[in-house]
Amino acid sequence: MNLYFSQTSPRSSGTQLGVAGPPSAGRQWRSVSLACTLACLWGGLVVAAADSGLALAESDSRAIQWTLDYAGKTIMVYSFDPQKFKPYVKALNTLDGYGVLRDSPSDHLHHHAMMYGITVNGINFWEETPGCGVEKVIESPRPVIEQTVDGRPQARVTQLLYWVAPQDAFLPNSNSPPLLIERRTLVLTVDPGNRETALHWQSSFEVGTKSNVVTLSGANYHGLGMRFLKERDPVAKHLTPQGKLELSNNRQDVSPHPWESVLFDTPANPATIALFGAATNAHADDHYFAMRSPFAYLSATQNLDREPLVYHQGEHFELNFLITLYPELKTTEALAERSRQWRSLGR
Repeated sequence: MNLYFSQTSPRSSGTQLGVAGPPSAGRQWRSVSLACTLACLWGGLVVAAADSGLALAESDSRAIQWTLDYAGKTIMVYSFDPQKFKPYVKALNTLDGYGVLRDSPSDHLHHHAMMYGITVNGINFWEETPGCGVEKVIESPRPVIEQTVDGRPQARVTQLLYWVAPQDAFLPNSNSPPLLIERRTLVLTVDPGNRETALHWQSSFEVGTKSNVVTLSGANYHGLGMRFLKERDPVAKHLTPQGKLELSNNRQDVSPHPWESVLFDTPANPATIALFGAATNAHADDHYFAMRSPFAYLSATQNLDREPLVYHQGEHFELNFLITLYPELKTTEALAERSRQWRSLGR
């Protein structure tokens, strides 16, 4: 089976919410990207050659979206349109070709399918209205297609992002002082044997030049969040290591777990999507926000509404999450075993 990716060029219309023009290519980030690629090679991963069936749809303009296909079906779409407030996963699909995520519904336009947003020094990077912060794309090299040592197809998406205050979003990159500098790496792995689509979301942060100190806070749902298709909302069931959550009568739940999942029991296209935290994340086990009505939602939050995190100039921190998606219903035991495998890697 082959993994493909294509790029989408910017549209000529739309309200500008980011800086126009090509992003700057910092020497430091190029060095990090090269080192990452070499590490993949030395670690036993194989970068696919052009004659392996991989294809990139070329364009005369820079890309705003990466589309990854597997066996003729779209498996993931990653959007980083400079006209948007933030880059995010627009679609993540099962190996059978269907998905569970919904992007930018009319009731909450800022709810992207899978996105990361918090509050930094009082600036809201979750919502997308005037006065909100912008996760500004500085560099976005093409995805690297590779294989794991046991031959599973894999794609690596990397970006350099500046988290900037709204008044700095339109400045040239060299004059746009960030509150946070993020090096984001998304590793998509296709596992046909286990019918699994797996996405490792890694965000490495350092305090930017805008302030000597940053305070990370937010609402109880701020973090890595997922919104689901409208038709799947009524059948969504949230599952934790302790069992199914009771979320009737508009009840919400915020509690710490190694993982949490949502099951969709529909005869034609059943699905399970699971979100795994990492012991290395600040606050250890992530807190998960869960709700089922008026719509289903799941996010890993770090409990920032109750325990803000403070970092100083020169400090670094990292977040790791694993998202897995299956075209079937998974048991608590199966997800607990997947969590054990994930944690055994030092996560």
